[in-house]
Amino acid sequence: MNDVRGKQSRYAIFDTIRGVAILMMIVYHFSWDLTFFGFADFRIFTDPWWIWFANVIVIMILGVMGVSQVMARQRKFDLRVFLRRFALIASCAGAVSLATWFLDPGTFVFFGILHHIALASLLITGAILLPSGLLIALAVLLLAAPHYFTATMFAPDWLLWLGLSPSAPAAVDYVPVAPWFAVPLLGIAAGRWLFQSRVAPAVLGWNPQNIVMQIVRFAGRNSLVIYMVHQPILYGGLYIAFEISR
Repeated sequence: MNDVRGKQSRYAIFDTIRGVAILMMIVYHFSWDLTFFGFADFRIFTDPWWIWFANVIVIMILGVMGVSQVMARQRKFDLRVFLRRFALIASCAGAVSLATWFLDPGTFVFFGILHHIALASLLITGAILLPSGLLIALAVLLLAAPHYFTATMFAPDWLLWLGLSPSAPAAVDYVPVAPWFAVPLLGIAAGRWLFQSRVAPAVLGWNPQNIVMQIVRFAGRNSLVIYMVHQPILYGGLYIAFEISR
């Protein structure tokens, strides 16, 4: 197999992982919506299974983000493309915050997965210059921070994005810097290992032929669009069903 490292703009393996994550997110949000409207009784925020289901989704998305950044740096860095993508993600994050604030100001999404991705994309531009050993050490520190370094000084609303408040806010989607920025940092280290390993050509050159996997890959290639439209469709459809059933 030819060496494909650094020669492709996208890799099927990363799009497929994103696709699996976004499909899992649809399942998670649909389960939440069913519970919200009383059509089911899933313990989304208390059942360990559901908590880990949500955590796996975030790990997949942020981990692939870190790995793919290593691959992206093998190509010429285009500042205009970077800024355009950052502006798009930040705008979508703002739209999510605004929409959820109108639905429920008490639990609106003020620093969810899109907010984290937007900030992480900026932080990674500096972090990717650091050696892998230091990235792993920083990741361990971030993972430990919510357990050992919380303080009331981080409890004000404008500092909750750090993840160091003694009590978690009542947000339906909360992905603070600590501990979650550890995942893309570890993704960078893993991406460096992958890029230099013998398995790189096989992994990066993988191209799914199965129709199901192609659909999953398509979902990964269009994950931002699907993320933005799936919940309004699900929530809106169940709202109509709820009103009809009353």
